[in-house]
Amino acid sequence: MEKKHIIGILIGEAPSFEKAKSIVENGSRCPYSVTYLNSGRTIIGVSVIPPDHKWWLEWVEEHPEDTIGLSCVEVFFTKKVDASSPWSRGEVEPLMEISPCGSSCEKCPQYHKVCKGCPATRFYVSDV
Repeated sequence: MEKKHIIGILIGEAPSFEKAKSIVENGSRCPYSVTYLNSGRTIIGVSVIPPDHKWWLEWVEEHPEDTIGLSCVEVFFTKKVDASSPWSRGEVEPLMEISPCGSSCEKCPQYHKVCKGCPATRFYVSDV
């Protein structure tokens, strides 16, 4: 059975080229990431996420500095365009202690409140 998902496009501006590069390196390792790239300080990321993670991209838009270190962010959700990520293709196993992007689920204030954890870590809470 195919998983239901939504596609989010994040466009942001980092305070420096170096910070943009670092954010792209971390974001590219996310199991929800289709692509992450930067041109100078501008970042574009495409993510395939579960519908209950829509808040995650909205939170980044509302709190860009506190979440991933961007100066400003806009997020868009596609209606007609589809994509896939390692998560949506079923290629992710919950085995890691720290998420591929370097975040720690245990230390995140959203964990167990609105977030089920990273699907690549042992902290992931599956619906299945």
